[in-house]
Amino acid sequence: MPTALLKSGIHADIPFHDYLDHPGYGSSDLRTMRIGPPARVLWRRAHREKSETDATRIGTAAHCTILDPTWFDRAFWIKPPLMEFRSAENKAVRDEVLASGRQIITQDAATQIRGVAQAFADKALARESLHGAFSERSVFWRDPITGIMCKCRPDWFDADCVYDLKVSIHAEKEADTLTYRAHTSGWLNQLAHNRAGLNANGRDIKRGRIVVIEPNEPHSVWLLEVRENDLDHLELDNEIARRKIAKCEASGEWPGTPDQWRTIELPASAVYIEDNDLEAAEEVLP
Repeated sequence: MPTALLKSGIHADIPFHDYLDHPGYGSSDLRTMRIGPPARVLWRRAHREKSETDATRIGTAAHCTILDPTWFDRAFWIKPPLMEFRSAENKAVRDEVLASGRQIITQDAATQIRGVAQAFADKALARESLHGAFSERSVFWRDPITGIMCKCRPDWFDADCVYDLKVSIHAEKEADTLTYRAHTSGWLNQLAHNRAGLNANGRDIKRGRIVVIEPNEPHSVWLLEVRENDLDHLELDNEIARRKIAKCEASGEWPGTPDQWRTIELPASAVYIEDNDLEAAEEVLP
């Protein structure tokens, strides 16, 4: 059966591009709906490839290498230093590599990818969490509240916990800042969405965990855990987003930004002036 027709289940061996082609709504769609306007949901679903950057490609490559250590050599060819594809001989090498299905990457990119993968391997709890876990499963289900089709692709999960791997510069921050970024970037809601999909398919997942790795040296690795009751709270946010999507689907209307001027209020930080600051400002007046 074509992937696009799958209605429910936890499936192995579905290529990522086939997963993306499934019409279900994923966590990125829910986050886009939360941010708004609704029209952006349709645009992003139609232009996913435009959101890819060099940084996200490095993250994706490191992610795949961690989950399947044999993947790197099968997926990449490392370009020798100073090699250019100008001569007929070098062009022939390039064409042969691309025909094999491999991507051509630089020495620096290869070093970065391997550094991230090694950092994960060196972190005992991160490495051990993969033992006996189910990785790269495509999950589809029909939301029981709204009736819309949903999908997720958790990085891995076990009997009690769902995991996500992030390669992000946010790992360079202190713990409190990283936690804040994990929330504002939608990572925590993604965990809740992934848990909902697994549980809708008969699992009993309680907690969520995120492994965050710094893309640059020293490749710091943070291990974050989200409790069951906090995931329940985040799932309420997700439910609201699904309700909005269902409403747009039913009406066929995905509104953009308002067609009117919006009067805004200055934030408190913009209008509050300390007495000392005011006095200092007056001192510099002519």
